[in-house]
Amino acid sequence: MKERETGRKVGGEKGMQLMATAVGRLGSRFSLVFDPDAHQVLHSALGRWLDFPTDLAIGVESDDGKVRTLPFTNRFPLFEIVEQRLTMCGVVYVARSRELGLGLQVEVVAPFYPRDEWTSLAPLFLIRLEVFPQDRIFWQPAEQRTEQGRLFVRLYRDHLHLTQAHDRLKINYSVPKAIWQGERERSPDWGRDAELWWCDERLVPLSPNPEMLDDGVAFRFDLTDPTRCRFDLLWCAFVDEPVLTVFGQPASFKYRWLFTDADAVADFAQRHFDELWRKAQGIDQLIAQSGLTKAQADLIRISFQNFLLNSWWVVRDDGSEWFSVWEGSCYFHSTVDVEYNDALVYLAFWHELLEMLLDEWALFEMQDEVGNYLAHDMGGELEIGKQAYHHPMPVEENANFLLMLHCLWRWTGRRELIERHSGLAKRLTAYLERSDTTGNGFPNLGTANTIDDASPAVQFSRKQTYLAVKVLCACHAAQQMAEELGDPDWAKQCRKLVDLIRKTLDEQAWLGDHYAVCLERTADGLVDAWTGQPLRGELVGWDAYSIYTANGLLYLLLSGNEPPLDYDRFRTDIVNAYWKALTEYGCTHTSADKSNVWVSQNLWRDVIAAYLSVSLPDNASRYLALQTFMNTAGLTKGFIDTYLTNNLCFYPRGITSIGYLFALCGLRLDRVRGELRLRKTAPFPCQVPLLPLADWEQGQVPVIVYRQVGKRMEATIEREELLGELKLVWEE
Repeated sequence: MKERETGRKVGGEKGMQLMATAVGRLGSRFSLVFDPDAHQVLHSALGRWLDFPTDLAIGVESDDGKVRTLPFTNRFPLFEIVEQRLTMCGVVYVARSRELGLGLQVEVVAPFYPRDEWTSLAPLFLIRLEVFPQDRIFWQPAEQRTEQGRLFVRLYRDHLHLTQAHDRLKINYSVPKAIWQGERERSPDWGRDAELWWCDERLVPLSPNPEMLDDGVAFRFDLTDPTRCRFDLLWCAFVDEPVLTVFGQPASFKYRWLFTDADAVADFAQRHFDELWRKAQGIDQLIAQSGLTKAQADLIRISFQNFLLNSWWVVRDDGSEWFSVWEGSCYFHSTVDVEYNDALVYLAFWHELLEMLLDEWALFEMQDEVGNYLAHDMGGELEIGKQAYHHPMPVEENANFLLMLHCLWRWTGRRELIERHSGLAKRLTAYLERSDTTGNGFPNLGTANTIDDASPAVQFSRKQTYLAVKVLCACHAAQQMAEELGDPDWAKQCRKLVDLIRKTLDEQAWLGDHYAVCLERTADGLVDAWTGQPLRGELVGWDAYSIYTANGLLYLLLSGNEPPLDYDRFRTDIVNAYWKALTEYGCTHTSADKSNVWVSQNLWRDVIAAYLSVSLPDNASRYLALQTFMNTAGLTKGFIDTYLTNNLCFYPRGITSIGYLFALCGLRLDRVRGELRLRKTAPFPCQVPLLPLADWEQGQVPVIVYRQVGKRMEATIEREELLGELKLVWEE
């Protein structure tokens, strides 16, 4: 049944089933987790794991006293039907009541705009409420026709202090300076002896003639008057004290350097509401209008908000800035191997943040008997300054750093990046060389890796193919950096290691239709990195099919600087490992190691496969099904990377999914060579925004458009002038 026109389109893109959904802010921690199953919202100015279950009633009341609300409250009757739609910058709920003959659309917007600190960091959410008539649902006509009544937003939880203040509602509460590690029920003893943060918030109506309530805001609506069907308000927060300790120094949210208090945030949002809304809608449209499937787009939307709510952007008392990202439920700050996947979003939207991270990681250089390596992370929970993880991953993190540094240099063309880190890069390369004591190039020292819930063969065996390929790629990248900097000895060292690993890879690791997980077949001499206990006997799974073999390739593929490898073998390995390890929600680590599915690593593999022209089925619906399962029927996990035997939830790593956009057009950017390479054809007619080439200040994004012309595909670029001096190369 077609809805009656209300002056604008209601609903937009098709919705999906209700599930727990998070919205967050870049670096500012203010977050909301809408949990329809528990009839609550997890809310705090300090963000996830420092938040509280809150009764949030958003709904309508007819003039005859009938009330319907969204399913985030236990205080009022609920709408009979509610669906949700994800956006890049928030979430939309569309609710319908046959009894009232009325519908309500609620849009929660977390404004984001690349390289715009005021828009992206401001601790605020914009909320738009809009009523519309609902004449029937299925074959049943509405029981009445409600044309007038009230829209309201009302909050309740214990120890939440609410005060009317002229045109806004003041919201105040305290938060213990201690991580709440519970999923749903918080212990009464949580934070009992901890110091407290004081949080100051405002709920501010922006539309005229609001009614200020003791616990919220209300508006009179009238469906016979198009100007009284839609209403806007904002919700903002402020924490005016240090929130992290960085190398012993207190650090406060960066927004304190942009705003003086919560009222200043509110005033800013009031003045710039239209601009904030327009920028958020623009980012939403880039994803909505791309050639991605709905499942792919929704994965990006879910994971982007979970990435944001894990981010911290703070300033120390000396004025120096610090940016890091919590590893979700693990609370480690900017784990190198996790950011290795997350960094695709920096390359897409805000490459300066990756530069900040590279500079910060350089402060965490460690040393063992092999040489110098990077710490696994920058710290844990609310303290930055030393590794918090149980054990280091020297080969893994050294290679990850080199590959990210190389890609950022090639994508930006900024030579000073590799000049600044050349000394560290050489020491990290030396470690990679010395990690092999057998002479075949495959590391056998420092081999604990990111796959830390896997079997011994995958997680910390010696002579792993996964790490060997990643080291080969890192040394290929380091060789190019050495040549650029005029360091022939370093370049020779790298080239020698690349050749040696390639030889061993071809002669010893290839098993006819896939690469071995590792070269060793026995666990004798291995030590469990978690327990410190020696392992013995057969190394089960050494010859399994692994989804990690090609993991180290992506950053070199992104800049078109692939190392010398037998790529036909890699293609065969990817395809065979996919089918051997496939389960309901994606592939497990290997065909023999059924311990877990990591969605982020499946996504990473999928993007590499696309770049190598390997035709795998689109698995986005599998990954999205896991997110739905883990956020319904009593579960509230945000973006979860793992299945039931691990708990990597509210995890940032899912933003690997932004790589779908790069892969769809085969984007390869190298500003050092002055070259942009794009795929000449796409799987279907579509358009792909070239995010790394956007002029965000001017609001201009080049788009590659694939059109079907007869039996062939044609590709053109809109706003091609934004490519500047780059030479455009079309690839088959």
